[in-house]
Amino acid sequence: MIFSILTADAMFPLNENLIWGAPDWVIPVSIAAVILAALTLWNYTSQHTMGAVRWLAAALKIAAITLIAICLLQPMRSGTRPRPKANVLPILVDNSKSMQVKPKGAKETRADVVSKQISPENDWRIRLEQDFDVRGYSFDSRIAALELADPTLSNEGTASSLSTSLQSLGERFAARPVAGVVLFSDGNLTDPPDTNFDWSTLGFPVYPVLSSANEAINDVRIADVSVSQTDFESAPVTIRVQVDANPTKRKLVVQLRDLDHGKLVEEQTLTTSTSETDNEVTFRFRPDEPGLRFYRTIVFEERDRQAFEAKGESKDSKGTAARETSEATLVNNQRMIAVDRKSGPYRILYVAGRPNWEFKFLRRSLAADAEIQLVGLLRIANKEPKFSFRDQGVTGSSSPSTNRLFDGVDSAEDELVQQYDEPVMIRLGVKESEELSDGFPETREELFAYHAIILDDIESEYFTQDQMLLMRQFVSSRGGGLLMLGGQESFAGKSFADSPLGELAPVYGPRSSDASVAGAYRMKLTREGMLEPWARLRENETAESDRFAQMPPFTSVNAVGDVKPGALTLATVQDPKGDPLPAIVAQRFGKGRTAAMPIADLWRWSMRHDPRSKNNDGDDAAQAWRQMAHWLVGDVPRQVEARVEPNVDPNEPARIVVHVRDEAYLPIDNAEIELTITPIEKRTRDDDRDDVIQIQATADDDAPGVYRAAFWTNQSNAYRVHVAAKSADGHFVGEADTGWVAQPDTAEFRQLSLNRPLLETIAKQSGGKVIANNALADFAAELPNLKVPVTETWVYPLWHNVWVLVAAILCLCGEWGLRRWKGLS
Repeated sequence: MIFSILTADAMFPLNENLIWGAPDWVIPVSIAAVILAALTLWNYTSQHTMGAVRWLAAALKIAAITLIAICLLQPMRSGTRPRPKANVLPILVDNSKSMQVKPKGAKETRADVVSKQISPENDWRIRLEQDFDVRGYSFDSRIAALELADPTLSNEGTASSLSTSLQSLGERFAARPVAGVVLFSDGNLTDPPDTNFDWSTLGFPVYPVLSSANEAINDVRIADVSVSQTDFESAPVTIRVQVDANPTKRKLVVQLRDLDHGKLVEEQTLTTSTSETDNEVTFRFRPDEPGLRFYRTIVFEERDRQAFEAKGESKDSKGTAARETSEATLVNNQRMIAVDRKSGPYRILYVAGRPNWEFKFLRRSLAADAEIQLVGLLRIANKEPKFSFRDQGVTGSSSPSTNRLFDGVDSAEDELVQQYDEPVMIRLGVKESEELSDGFPETREELFAYHAIILDDIESEYFTQDQMLLMRQFVSSRGGGLLMLGGQESFAGKSFADSPLGELAPVYGPRSSDASVAGAYRMKLTREGMLEPWARLRENETAESDRFAQMPPFTSVNAVGDVKPGALTLATVQDPKGDPLPAIVAQRFGKGRTAAMPIADLWRWSMRHDPRSKNNDGDDAAQAWRQMAHWLVGDVPRQVEARVEPNVDPNEPARIVVHVRDEAYLPIDNAEIELTITPIEKRTRDDDRDDVIQIQATADDDAPGVYRAAFWTNQSNAYRVHVAAKSADGHFVGEADTGWVAQPDTAEFRQLSLNRPLLETIAKQSGGKVIANNALADFAAELPNLKVPVTETWVYPLWHNVWVLVAAILCLCGEWGLRRWKGLS
C-alpha cells in the first residue's frame, strides 16, 4: 500500500529512508517495552539458574516484545521517485549521412545499430516510459520529431547540427522539467559552438550512448584544399591538397580533374606519414581559358581506382561507395573547387609625350595577351603659338591656323586636324573612329571605359586641371590603375608635385637639389617585391637574383623625392654613388592603385633576348609587362559585378550579390537583375533534364546599386551563375559570371571515427554521463534514482508487512515451545 505524501510536521524522520508514523508514542511504548523485557528477564532468572535454553527462550520473548513495540510506533520506509510522466525525457537520434559509416570488421552500420537500440520492443525503453514522458527527436541540419512507436530514419542528412539541436531542445523545454536527453550520435558535429561554450547552460543532463568497443575506421580523405591565384605567368593557379589517411602510412594517388571538360589535368602519388607537411600535394598549372572554371581533386589507393568513374565520383544515394572498396566511404575522397580567373577584355590607355621605343615593346608584349587591349594616345608634336601673318602665302599652308604637319589635308576635314595651339596626337588601337578624337578624355563616361592608364614621359601641364581631377576620380572612385613611367618630362618640376598627379604618385616630387645623374643603374627586387607574385618572374629568390644579374644596366633614372607613407618599394636601382633609388613603387589609392617606375629607358631590357628565359620567346621583359598590366587591371571594378558570399554553414543558402553601375560608375537603382543558375554536373549520367534555373535578384535596402539573391541546394554540385542587368528603362547595362561549389557533405565526413572526447565533455559539463550501448537496461533502472526535476515522496508502512506479524508469532511460539520441551515454568 502506498500512502500520500506526508509533511515533515506529521513525521519524525529517523533517516532519509525510515520514519515513524506515531512519534508521540515513542516514549510510552519504549517504557512499556523496557518493563516487559525486564519482567521477562526477572521471571527467567529468579527461579532457576540460567542456562542456554533459558537464555534463548528469554531472547525470543524479548524479540517478540520489541517487534510489537516497533509496530506500535508505525515504522514506515520512505523515499523519492520521479513523478510518473511529469518529467520529459527526449531521445535524440543522429539522422545524418555519417551514421551510414560501417566500422572496420563490423557487420552493421552505426545507423543499423541505433535503429535496433531504439526499437520500442527493447526493455530499457519500456522501463523508462513507465516513469518519464519519453519523446523522440531526430536531427541532421535541423531537429525534427521522431515517432518512437515506429522509428524510421533515412540517414540522408548532409549535416550534424548537434550543438544547435541540443540548444533547441533547451529552448523548447525551457518551461518543462527535463530529466535528461538520451543521445545517439557519433559526435561529429558540423556546427561547433564557441571554444568557451559551457554545456551546463543547456539546463539538463545529456547521456550519450556509445559503443563500448573501440572502432577502427579505414579511410582516406581530403582534409583541406586551398587555392591561390597570381599574376606569375608560369604558375597563375596553385592548388594545395591536404590529405589524411587512417591507417597513417599509405601510398595514395591524387588527381586533379577539369569538371568543365571532363579531363584529367594532373596526377601525383603520395605516401602519407604522421607529419602533416608530408601529406600535401601541390598542383601548379595555367588554365587553358580565362574565366570561371571548376575542378575536382580526388585521392584514393591504386586498388580502388576502378571505384571512381570518369568524372572521379562513384557513390550511391546515401553517399557510400557504389562499388566494393577498401574504405568506409568515398564521399570525403573528393573535393570540388571553383577557380575564377577574371576574363577581359581589359582596356589600358597609354598616353606618351613623344614617340618612343617603350610603346613599341609594351604593345608587342600585350599583343600576346588576348585579355588586354592597349589603346595608345601619342603626342608627335607640341602645340605652338598661333600667329596671324599678313601674307598668308608665307605660311605655305592652305589654312594659316593649321599645324604644318597637316599640309595637304582636304579642307573638308579641317575639324580632324590639330591647330597650331593644339598638340598633335595620334591614336592607336581605338575601337571606334570617335574614340579619343579630342585627345585625352574629358568626361567620366569616356575615361571610365578604361581599366588602367599608363603615363609615359609626359608633363603634368599637358592635362587640364579638370582632366587631372578626373584621373584622380578614376583611381579613387572608379578603382582604376595608374602607372607612371619615367622620361624627360616625367616627375619634373613643382607643377607636378602640386598637381593631382603628384597626389596620385606613390613618391613625392623631387626636391630642387635632386637631379638625374647619368650612369649604370642595376635593378634588384626588395623584400617586399619578392612577396609580390606579379613582380617576380622566377620561383625563388636565387633564380630572381640570377635574372637581375643578367639584366642590362639602365642609364637614365628620374630624380624623385621620398616614398610616401603606405607605399611599398618593390624594386630599387643603385646609383653610381652606391645609394639605392626607387625603381618600382606601388600604393593603394582609394578603391584603386597607383605605381611609379622612374626608369626612363626600360626599353633596353626589352632589346635583350634571354635564351634561358622560361618564356617560349625568351623575353622576360615581355612577361614582366604582361604581369604588371594584369596587376593594374586585376581588381578594377566593372559596371556589373557578381560574387557569391562565402558560407560557413553548408546548410545555409548561397547568397549571390550583384553590383550594378552606370557608365559613370554611379550606382543604378531599380535595375532588373536576372540570374541564370546552371549546375555543372547532371544528377545522373543518363539524366537529360535541363536543370537551368532562373531567379530574380532584389535590391538591397541598405546599399544603392546592390542586389541580392539566395539559392538553396542540398546537392553536392558546382553551379555557374550568369547575371544580366537592365536599367529601369530597359536599357542593357551589362553582364557578369560567377559561381560557387556546394558541398554539404564536406563537413559531415570530415571525421569518421567516434568523437568520444566531445561527447564525454558534453556529458560531464551537463551533469550526465556516457552510457555504453550494452548497458542501456542498467541505465534505465538507474535513471529514476538519479536527480530529476519533479519527484514525489513515497511511503511504505513496514508494520503492514506479513513478515513482521509472522516473526513476532514465531518468536512467541518458539519461546513457548522451549518452555514445554524443557518443562520450564
